[in-house]
Amino acid sequence: MENMDEVRRHYGFGAQDEENLKELAKLLLPFSNDLAEEFYNFLLDNPYSASFFKTEEAIKKRKETIVSWFKDLLTSPYNNPYLARLQRIGQVHVRIGLKSHYVNTAMNFIRTFCMRQTVINTLNDEERKSELLETLNKAIDLNLDILTSSYREAELKKVFLSYKVESVMIQWSERLMHGLNLVLMIGLVAMTVGVVALLGSDVYYALTTDLQNGVIKALGSLLILWIMIELLHTQVDVLRGGKFRVRIFLELALVAFIRKLFVASVEGQDPVSFSLLIGATVILGIIFYLVAKSESWEK
Repeated sequence: MENMDEVRRHYGFGAQDEENLKELAKLLLPFSNDLAEEFYNFLLDNPYSASFFKTEEAIKKRKETIVSWFKDLLTSPYNNPYLARLQRIGQVHVRIGLKSHYVNTAMNFIRTFCMRQTVINTLNDEERKSELLETLNKAIDLNLDILTSSYREAELKKVFLSYKVESVMIQWSERLMHGLNLVLMIGLVAMTVGVVALLGSDVYYALTTDLQNGVIKALGSLLILWIMIELLHTQVDVLRGGKFRVRIFLELALVAFIRKLFVASVEGQDPVSFSLLIGATVILGIIFYLVAKSESWEK
């Protein structure tokens, strides 16, 4: 709200309204002190608004400011300096913590006070009376709009600051997550290289020492390598914005247990340990089945 001409245009406040204000000033300004007294009593009726006037000096100053504002309402030219004065008043209301609701109720009180004055209601020309009241309502609404614009601006500043902080946090969080995903990718590549080395070791063991046991171990290593490839593939999808899948880690755990079973079968572990491995593998298999089924439903 930077230009009073624009505000006036929105409210249809023209040259005729300026002339009407001059007549309203002659009719209503003599009641300025009555307005100040009644307005002060109105404020005291509410504990919240009364809390802003704890001293006689504050009460006296408030009466003076309402008389001054009422005079400006009816006599000041509605130009940019007047707009600036109203904005300063609104900023003071925001600064002292006065709720905007009470600015609206105060304006309603002043509107009612003006409309019930005898000098207005005893006008013989009903058409003229209607024109004057229309101008009065325009002037009060226009003033109220400018006064409460400070509250809107204060709220927008809060929202903007909150939005700015949130945007920065989200931006840095996204960068951090991307960096961590890159670290995870490097770790997976390193582990894949290790699995390839393990596979080579198992193949070498099969060719040089024990073919049967070496082949079984190599088969388990091949399963783990297959899962590592799947993990790498999943991580590439995540880096490209794809969805993270829990199932792949269950597959890795399941394959690791299967490999453990292969190794245990050829190494001749005791029946209890072997049974525990089988039980753990079955449980992982059930969990994997449930997760896989859940993911298929989501698709």
